[in-house]
Amino acid sequence: MGGCASARRGAALGVNRVVGIGRVLPPVGPRRGDVHFVAFPDLDGRVIRGPHPAVVVQSDRLARSATVIVAPLTSAPRSAPERPPYLVPLAAREADLPRDGFIKCDQLTTLPVSLLGPRVGRLNPEAMGRLDAALRFVLAL
Repeated sequence: MGGCASARRGAALGVNRVVGIGRVLPPVGPRRGDVHFVAFPDLDGRVIRGPHPAVVVQSDRLARSATVIVAPLTSAPRSAPERPPYLVPLAAREADLPRDGFIKCDQLTTLPVSLLGPRVGRLNPEAMGRLDAALRFVLAL
């Protein structure tokens, strides 16, 4: 009986009395499959630089981390004619983007979350499957 009276008091005060044991908090940061604009730094060599969209590839379990792992997108990769397994073709409609492109899984980058620009799209399940296959190739998983 004491529990009912306590619940009524909480309701009267406008307090939600839900116990959170075993409750999983929703991710607050970038989610796997989200596409954000990123200003990639100029690191010399043949790595992508400048503003490009990038897809979040890390687990949602790390969504509260201060860093994020991304794979850059490009519309004109040099290696596209060879169709390497680390280059994922992406139709614009598969990620709500303005044009077709390629995900460069050979250039994974860890960045502070604060360097992520606005979210501009999200990969659909078919594109995520191709991305996963390319990541398995690159990381030998």
